[in-house]
Amino acid sequence: MPVPRCTARTTFQPHTSTDSMAEPQPPIRAVVFDFGGVLITSISSQLSEIAATHGVDTAVMHELLLGPRASGPDHPWHRAERGEIPTSEIQELLEPWADEQGVRLSGDEIDRLLAPGGYTVIDSMADRIRRLREDGYLTGLLTNTFAEFQPTMQRDIDFALFDVVVESFAVGARKPERVIYEIAAEMLDVDHDQIVYLDDFDQNLDEPIALGWTTILVGDHDEALRELDDLLAR
Repeated sequence: MPVPRCTARTTFQPHTSTDSMAEPQPPIRAVVFDFGGVLITSISSQLSEIAATHGVDTAVMHELLLGPRASGPDHPWHRAERGEIPTSEIQELLEPWADEQGVRLSGDEIDRLLAPGGYTVIDSMADRIRRLREDGYLTGLLTNTFAEFQPTMQRDIDFALFDVVVESFAVGARKPERVIYEIAAEMLDVDHDQIVYLDDFDQNLDEPIALGWTTILVGDHDEALRELDDLLAR
């Protein structure tokens, strides 16, 4: 699939170490954000409620509905995130996965996960993105998502905040597959070691780290922003 190129803006060059004994680090030019769990609260509460309904552990329900941590070709949630199937087909295709876990699904689990109003926007993250742009950094959104969810995302987060938006369904790849990070770097037109990336799933950080990205695992949002500020101040 042809990858569109973005036009890079003039970028601010962050301070680098003046320690003559230390090898100079490439300046950070771009900061990339995940969507769920980073710009908005995670859907963990919905997963916990669904798991409780079925009397199973949340981790079991997470893997059943959203697929294993490693990206594979077969799980319906992963296939929908790659744009291979519509979200309307996920529920029915989950039956073999439910049988394997010994769970009898009620048929509305995916609708409950995707129901509007199940999350809130993290305003401090959106504010920080605005300031990053003011300071001359490139900004990116890198998210596993569905075509059907795009209007909701654009309603809640102004996509104009980002120089580059990489959505899994649009590029036919999903995190943690290496190719989606390569696409993001190419669209940003920066080297891998000039990117900071924030994600709330640790399995989504291994590949970008291997490529040379600097990463922040987001748990507490305020703490993640402090870590970002520390990185950019170096």
